Amino acid sequence: MTRKTVSLDADVYRQLCRKKAPRESLSAALRRLLADEKDPADYLEEMFASPVEVDIELLRHRQLNPPRSNRPRRAV
Repeated sequence: MTRKTVSLDADVYRQLCRKKAPRESLSAALRRLLADEKDPADYLEEMFASPVEVDIELLRHRQLNPPRSNRPRRAV
């Protein structure tokens, strides 16, 4: 990976250090802070582009026979 030397003003450096997570590098913090926020409509387009296949028989079986819980029953 190529490295570049960048000069920052001291106040900008302090702001960046405050924004970064405890074990996060400055590069990772900058990458996270500069990432473009995705429009929620983009997520919908992705979902409809590759819909999830559903096993209808499995769903019907689970509706009729729900899985049992491992927790002990409550005293009434």
